[in-house]
Amino acid sequence: MKSISKIFLLIVIIGTISSCRQAIVPNELLPKFDSILEDPTQLTEYEFSEGTPFKHIALAVEFGSNKFKDSTILAKLENTHIKYITYVYSDFKSDSEFKQEELNRERLFNLFQYLPELFDSNLTEWKTIKQTGAKSEKEAKELFHGYAVYYRPAPTKESMEAEIAYMESLIDTALTFIAPISDTSHIVTEIRTSAIIEFEEGGSEAYYDSDVAFEVADSVSSSETGTFDFGNYFQDTTVSAVLNRNKDWNKMLINCDLTGSMSPYSTQLLVWHRLNIDKNKVQHFVFFNDGDMTPDNKKVAGSTGGIYYSQANDFEKLKEVAYKCMRSGGGGDAPENDIEAMLKGFKKCKDCGDVILIADNWANMRDYEFINKIDRPVRIILCGTQFGINKQYLDLARATKGSVHTIEEDISNLMDLKEGEEITISGRTFVIENGKFIEVKKI
Repeated sequence: MKSISKIFLLIVIIGTISSCRQAIVPNELLPKFDSILEDPTQLTEYEFSEGTPFKHIALAVEFGSNKFKDSTILAKLENTHIKYITYVYSDFKSDSEFKQEELNRERLFNLFQYLPELFDSNLTEWKTIKQTGAKSEKEAKELFHGYAVYYRPAPTKESMEAEIAYMESLIDTALTFIAPISDTSHIVTEIRTSAIIEFEEGGSEAYYDSDVAFEVADSVSSSETGTFDFGNYFQDTTVSAVLNRNKDWNKMLINCDLTGSMSPYSTQLLVWHRLNIDKNKVQHFVFFNDGDMTPDNKKVAGSTGGIYYSQANDFEKLKEVAYKCMRSGGGGDAPENDIEAMLKGFKKCKDCGDVILIADNWANMRDYEFINKIDRPVRIILCGTQFGINKQYLDLARATKGSVHTIEEDISNLMDLKEGEEITISGRTFVIENGKFIEVKKI
């Protein structure tokens, strides 16, 4: 998705003319708005959660109004990638003649005037929640009404350098403290790590802070099973959990997205590989960043560039290649060149065994139209699935007779699904329609 920009000016302009219920929704926007609002999830009461692993804001509106309580909050979304939005309202009516559906449309139109790109793009996923618990106007006014917006800051050169520096420190510490899963005696060591990296230009800063407890075995240099305990070290252990579960994967070609906020997952990958490097489970790595510094409007699906290759046997050189890929990336919009990267990898590794794709669940594939060019099964490790599963990666796994892997599940039967059949993954239900996965909304 294109980065959000020019919000400050819009806040000033629109804020001066907005008032309660004055919005007239253009007819051409009604189909989009109604598709967002149909089949809402029903809850007695919605609670905005402050504790999530993603940056998010509560953009509240007044009860019975389309007006934001504080439109200046929108400034926080400048230069960000917005992936998920939850619209929340209550069904209580002070007046029996009141039409809730009209107010819902007006609220969406008000947001549209600030951030129209959220409605033009299929990269933003919407969810609507209807609260049913209020029995009086007083109770309804105490409920949250508005939007929960989940986003990522657009990466900059400075933020990427900060990520690389922190990755390096994480790798060094993890290789010292992460223990093999075994019956050996353990010592629990608690360490608090924190770092604030400030940048002179623009006054921005990157802050990292974590409490971690490492179980240190008598020997952490190797593991007969190739299985190590990452659970006390990484908040989200998706990559290590999947690789630990699938011990039969060998002669791997690992393709890894190194854009945006993928550093927690790429760090796990590098640590896991270093701990298992003597087992020669991986032959080659391909890292990609969707086109280096190429402007978004000049990126061509299938030939975007920004692809970096490394053999797996030299860990220090491997890290250098990964960091070069990160430094060369310029952020840009959200779609990534997954297919292009894998095709490049096949040319380097014609006799590879298992093909692994470590993918950002937040990002669609820029080159999705070329999935039929992948002629071997792809094992897709999806990172960042807390809000659901990106359907494009389900399509890729099914088309290649591959599999999809989350922190808790290994789904390998997708190619057996026939038209009209359903499958539930991570609590979400999908159906095959016209050969593609479509999510089934549950009321």
